[in-house]
Amino acid sequence: METTNLAVGSRIDHELHGPGVVTFVGADHLGIDFDRGGEALIRRDALERDLPPTRQAVVEPARQALPWPDSTFVPEGKDARHFPGSHWEPFVAQPSEILMRLPEMMSAALPQTTADDRREPPRALPEAWPKGLAVVWPQRTQGLAVVVCAAGEGAMIDSLFPFFGSGSLHTLTLAQVKVFGSGLEAQVTAYRGDAELTFYDTRYLIHRAWYEADRDYDFILTGIAYSAHPAEKREWQVTRHPDEVAWLNRRLKEGEQPLQATCTVSLQGAAAFLPVDGWDVDDYSFHAPVKSVEGFKDWLGQDGWRLRATVMREGDEDFDLDVVVTRRAWKGEAPPQAGQDIEGQLWLQAYLLGPR
Repeated sequence: METTNLAVGSRIDHELHGPGVVTFVGADHLGIDFDRGGEALIRRDALERDLPPTRQAVVEPARQALPWPDSTFVPEGKDARHFPGSHWEPFVAQPSEILMRLPEMMSAALPQTTADDRREPPRALPEAWPKGLAVVWPQRTQGLAVVVCAAGEGAMIDSLFPFFGSGSLHTLTLAQVKVFGSGLEAQVTAYRGDAELTFYDTRYLIHRAWYEADRDYDFILTGIAYSAHPAEKREWQVTRHPDEVAWLNRRLKEGEQPLQATCTVSLQGAAAFLPVDGWDVDDYSFHAPVKSVEGFKDWLGQDGWRLRATVMREGDEDFDLDVVVTRRAWKGEAPPQAGQDIEGQLWLQAYLLGPR
């Protein structure tokens, strides 16, 4: 699609972010305010690549227009890859150490429950959906979780993973649920403002009947750090594109100083949360100032800390995430402290607390 004929007020549909309206036209960039929230400055060449000539300005009905469950649930592709063994790196040198203890753990496992077992889901599950059971050890708040597939008259373990249930509460708008090949696990993509997050749903089997695209839900989010350490101090000079300067300056309030083309950028106190290239979609790298530190003992054999850290900002509002760091995952000489900037990589997991 040619972008030369677009003006402020033009409607456009982006392959990833959906429909929106043009709010800024620069020499090399367009500003777009997207219907589902958030505004972005996008290069014209990137926009033309994402909008091929055969694509209309407003395209076919969105997935949300389909009947449930197709409006919400998407089977993952055959080429989808996951790396469950990496989730054990903060705990043991080899996942086999956990597997050797599995019979002992399963003999004392508890069924996983919802936050409120009295609530009935709004609908029944499709009859063809696979059935399973989630159990946990040694307790429901944190430990090891096992997803068991009901196969005929028997049962078969589908997956096992570490979980930490005491995370941070966030209200998110659900976009889609990508279901694994087994049908018993899923990754949820949701939005908070214009920030997109994808996380592994630790209680998917229990809550899947509740999910509906475009609705707001309260989730408990936790990042389990693969590795974390005190952030390095970084500072450099940058020169912004004139389009970016004009786009950022167009909404200056009275008394605010306009941004300049050249400035010094420092990561001190910065909040950054980015997908890790080549890893799973629920794996992120982060740079975050720590607000609070709370120690824990013997989580699957590891002591460590639960850190409340700011991983993103939207305007003046902080997005604080609970990041749990085992002693095995922490690479600093001294324990983490409030007020310190840290960085590393984590696995983002969450579970549904309830619909709004």
